[in-house]
Amino acid sequence: MKTKRTTLIILALLSVLFIFPRVSAFADGKIRALGDHIYSICFIDNKEGWAAGARGSVLHTLDGGVNWERQDVRTIMSLFSISFCNPQVGWVVGQSGLIFHTTDGGKTWTEQPAPQSKNLFAVKAISPDKCLAAGDWGAVFYTGDGGKNWDDKTFPDDVIMYSIAFQGEEEGWIAGEFGTILHTKDGGKSWTKQNTGTETTLFGISFSSKKQGVAVGLSSIILHTEDGGLTWQPIVLAVNKKEEPRALYAVSLQGDFGIAVGDRGTIITSVDGGKTWMHVKVSLDIKLAWLSGLALLGENKAIILGMRSIEIETEGDQIKIVKFLPNVQKWDTIRKEGLLQKEDDRS
Repeated sequence: MKTKRTTLIILALLSVLFIFPRVSAFADGKIRALGDHIYSICFIDNKEGWAAGARGSVLHTLDGGVNWERQDVRTIMSLFSISFCNPQVGWVVGQSGLIFHTTDGGKTWTEQPAPQSKNLFAVKAISPDKCLAAGDWGAVFYTGDGGKNWDDKTFPDDVIMYSIAFQGEEEGWIAGEFGTILHTKDGGKSWTKQNTGTETTLFGISFSSKKQGVAVGLSSIILHTEDGGLTWQPIVLAVNKKEEPRALYAVSLQGDFGIAVGDRGTIITSVDGGKTWMHVKVSLDIKLAWLSGLALLGENKAIILGMRSIEIETEGDQIKIVKFLPNVQKWDTIRKEGLLQKEDDRS
C-alpha cells in the first residue's frame, strides 16, 4: 500500500463550565478558548468556522480555531446545531424551536419563526435559500426562501432527529432515535425511511459521496453504506474487554478518511471510507470529557470539541498522537445587555 503521510491537528475544546477570573482579556472581543458546553461546529474552509452551544453561545474563528470571537445571537437558551452554506449565510437552531439566521457571516442574527416549538438538534444550510432543521418528536422543518417561511415536514413516528447530511442540494439523510435514517432526493421536500436493521439510536451521520456514508450512535454502533443507504452494514468496533461500549456522538467522512468522537474521550478513525475503524489512544484527562462535534478541514486538519489540543500523525494506516498542545484556558462568562461580565467565583 502506498504510504501517505498526513498530519492531523485536533483541537479539542473543553466542554464543561469553568470560571474565568478576569474580564479585561475580552476587552477586544477575542476569545482564545472555548469554555461553555459546545455542541456543534461548522467550517466553510480550512480557516473560517463557527461553534454553537449552551447559553446562546455562537463563536467565530478566522484562523482555523486558534482565536474565537463571540457573536451576539441575543438568547440565553442552548443552541444545538449550526450550519453555513457560504461565508455569509448560515443558520443556528436550539431549544424550543429556536431558529436564527444570518446573511453577513454572523455579525447580525435574526430570529425566524418555527412551525412548532420543538427542540431542534440539527440544522443543514443547503443553499442561501434552502435549509433543513430537525429535532424532537420527529420534527423536520424545511425552508426554500431563506427562512421567511418554514414548512412542517414532521415525521409521523415519535423519534428524535439528531443529525443531517447532504450531498449536493437534492440528496440528503437524517439520522435519529431507534435506528432511524430518512432519505430525500428532492432537497428535503419529501422523505422515505431507510432500513438500518437496528433500533439503536444514531447521533451522527456523514456521507463522502452520494453512495458512501457512515452513521454512528449509542453502544459504539457504526453503520456503513456503499449504495446511498439502500442497505446498511454494521461495523464491529473492537473495544477493550474491560470497557463497555460507548456512545458515539458525531462522525465526519471525507474520501477514505473519517473520524468519529463520543463519550469518555472516544476518538476513532478510518482510512478506508468507514469500512473499518481503529481507536486513537488518549490520555486520562481526555477520557474524563465527552466529545460532541467535529469538522474535518481538508486532508490534514480537524477540529474536535472536547478537552485538550492533540496533534495526530498518520502514516499509511497507522495513527498516533505525537504531541499535546497547550491546555485550553479555563473561563466562564455570563451575558448582560450583550456584554461579557465577570461572574462571582464559585467552587
